[in-house]
Amino acid sequence: MRHRRSLPGVVAALAALVAYVGLALWVRRRPAPACELAVTRRLQEKTPPALGRFLRWVSWLGFPPQSVLVPTAVIAAFWLRGDRRTATQLFFTWTASTVSFVTKRLVRRPRPNHPAVRIPIAQPRDASYPSGHVVTYTAFWLAALLALAERARWLWLRATLIASAIVLVGTVGLSRIYLGHHWLTDVLGGYLLGGSWYGLVRAVSGRSGQQER
Repeated sequence: MRHRRSLPGVVAALAALVAYVGLALWVRRRPAPACELAVTRRLQEKTPPALGRFLRWVSWLGFPPQSVLVPTAVIAAFWLRGDRRTATQLFFTWTASTVSFVTKRLVRRPRPNHPAVRIPIAQPRDASYPSGHVVTYTAFWLAALLALAERARWLWLRATLIASAIVLVGTVGLSRIYLGHHWLTDVLGGYLLGGSWYGLVRAVSGRSGQQER
């Protein structure tokens, strides 16, 4: 019965993955459409300075070396505490970044490079589609913060962790566009890949957990 309840989630995750591939094919043919330039310019022009500083901070976890060291430490902490099932689940959500890397090599979309786009922080040197930050935040950090929330003893801590997950995942896309590192479709692709990967890992790990019982 539980397998049937998880089926809609699996279907939705697979549909998002198909949409991700379709979007990759689209951006390969249209690397820098004018409508996306307009979105970036408007976001940069209308964002208040305080919010801009916050958006810079949001992207911090996605830059090396912390983009590797912090997830590794989180996974290791769960493993050493004896929660190896969660550690394994987090590891597999993190592998979404590998899919992102392969896609970048295949699509090879250039980063935003237009005189009207401000770039306050130096751009990464890899390709633009999809946003690796968005992929990792939506797959790994969403899973990690929700796993911590499930284990929190106090209601206020649980609420804080859930709110942090919502804020990080919800604002990282804006952050990547605001910093001039990605186009809108890079961000959408990141949410599609990260969300689908998170959903598939949850579904598979949920089934394996049921079989163990």
